[in-house]
Amino acid sequence: MKKIVFYLLIFFASISSAQNPDKPKNIIIMIGDGMGISQVSASVLTNPNSAFKKFPVTGFSVTCSADKLITDSAAGGTAIACGMRTKNGQIGVDAEGNSLLSIFDFAGQKKLSTGVVVTSDITNATPAAFLGHVLDRHNSEKLAEEYLSANTDILIGGGKEFFTAENSGGKRKDNQDLLKKIENNGYELYFDYASLEKSHAKKYFALLDNGELPSAEKRNYSLSDLTRKALETLSSNKNGFVLMVEGSQIDNGGHGNNQEELLSELNDFEHAIQTALNFAGEDKQTLVLVTADHETGGTAIIGGDVTGGNIKLGFASKAHTAAMVGVFAFGPGCELFSGINENYRIGKKLISLLKDSSPASSKK
Repeated sequence: MKKIVFYLLIFFASISSAQNPDKPKNIIIMIGDGMGISQVSASVLTNPNSAFKKFPVTGFSVTCSADKLITDSAAGGTAIACGMRTKNGQIGVDAEGNSLLSIFDFAGQKKLSTGVVVTSDITNATPAAFLGHVLDRHNSEKLAEEYLSANTDILIGGGKEFFTAENSGGKRKDNQDLLKKIENNGYELYFDYASLEKSHAKKYFALLDNGELPSAEKRNYSLSDLTRKALETLSSNKNGFVLMVEGSQIDNGGHGNNQEELLSELNDFEHAIQTALNFAGEDKQTLVLVTADHETGGTAIIGGDVTGGNIKLGFASKAHTAAMVGVFAFGPGCELFSGINENYRIGKKLISLLKDSSPASSKK
């Protein structure tokens, strides 16, 4: 009888914990663009100390968009950022085109700091889902202009050309100089990693290349370095922060069916995950959530040694697929993310950890 009572207490305690998770002070959302289960498996099989092994809670995400079985990064990013599905190609809006609040908006209401770190240009689909609202993901000029009022604290990535006038070597056909406007809004500007690394500013745009950043093997800094710098800046806010980090170019390796590129970018992202876990392990108040917007390439592990050496990848496609992707959670609130999740419900759960009311609403 005592054993029955004991197990009942454990059972009800687990239910209570799932219904009333601890609330994190900080949230780090890490998105591997195009990173499916096979890509994660490659990290785990080839690296005995892979950061993916260190998450106490794991699950899956169904990545469909509102109108397609196979999502693009715009709809995939919006689901995570805003907690609602939208149509392919749309960013920060619902399926009818109404603007949505993102987790960054809710963070701002709570006076939390926010930041983006990506290896793409900062107006690319995934970062834009946290900051912008457009019906066409390719409208980078409009997105860059929206960033002037996004009120985030730091942005690190590429994409300087979308903030620079065409007559000054950029891509803005309206010939606006958004860089000057950014400075007028109280931000510091950095155009190389050396300057960023030395910075003590609390608000900045670090546009480290005209387009996307160089590939991992061609950079003299890593995504881990950029993540560490962002954490150094954002953690000074006593109220907490929300940071989104994207391993943007894993997707490039999938699209190109390029094993070497895919594994190099995956390794770069995995090191950034370890940096986030190190911070969360010391801080004890930070949720780290790692997932992907979709899988790219129909990637499979088709050969290699039992030790993980000489691994060989095969590809079924050069496009996105509808395969589920992984979900990995560490820290306060991590228990919310086990099992099979619809992608937009991951966004809803993240937002619910910041606020008590309904986790996604429209701006009127």
